[in-house]
Amino acid sequence: MSARRRTSGCCSIIIATIVVLVSPPFTQAQTASPQSDTQAVALIDAWIDALGGLGHLQSLVAVRFTLTTQMYEAGSGRLRRTRPRYVTIKRQPGVLAARIERWEGDDFIVQGWDGRLDQAWLNGVPLTSDDRDHQEVRYVSGEVNYWIRLPQKLKDPGVYLSYDGEDATGRHTVRVTFGEDVGDHQDTYFYYFVEGRVWPVQVDYREAGSDQVVHTRWEDIRGVDGYHYVGARVHFDDQGRVYKVIRADDVEINPALSPNVFSSVDTPGG
Repeated sequence: MSARRRTSGCCSIIIATIVVLVSPPFTQAQTASPQSDTQAVALIDAWIDALGGLGHLQSLVAVRFTLTTQMYEAGSGRLRRTRPRYVTIKRQPGVLAARIERWEGDDFIVQGWDGRLDQAWLNGVPLTSDDRDHQEVRYVSGEVNYWIRLPQKLKDPGVYLSYDGEDATGRHTVRVTFGEDVGDHQDTYFYYFVEGRVWPVQVDYREAGSDQVVHTRWEDIRGVDGYHYVGARVHFDDQGRVYKVIRADDVEINPALSPNVFSSVDTPGG
């Protein structure tokens, strides 16, 4: 086992942050929190309605896609490295199970959460709770589930939508905050909308305890079998220089999956 993945601490803060994101089923019908305001809700509702409404995900039983992180040198714009992750999500009773595969050099890492157990393997060998890849199973599972389920996630209980008016460029700003029982409730997101487009053009966020705002542009909106998603989340700094792009490709809706895809290392691709 590679020593660089071994840690002595725990990942309880990360798990506590994300566990609430993976619990509701795809089809949960929801309305905005009573603490949300009408202008913000109207912008989010227009986005949801354009995608078929809150019930649109009812037929989405499973999804498989490639999530590729591209890191750039902000000064020159040169590509530094690329890391693909191969993601499978399937609706299980009461949960959204996830499997994430990736290569690091010659090492093949699999992380799986079936709704009950956190599991991880390195080159086919089960990892223990002392290993970082095992500790981060809930975090990475929640992350891939969250982004594939927007904008419906913005209508979850404990998610508060506030209209902050127009920014200096005339974009409508929706601020998203969270109740005390929703992950790390001090995180704040900002969704920016322009006239004539229901998708946000930019989403920024500030993590709890940090003054730094992470900026992302949402580009390359795609559709597969009536389901739409963001093809590229472009991260840029305060000078507008791109340093990271997260791309979603090879999206498959309701693929045939192995029954034990979330509980066995099997082979690459499950």
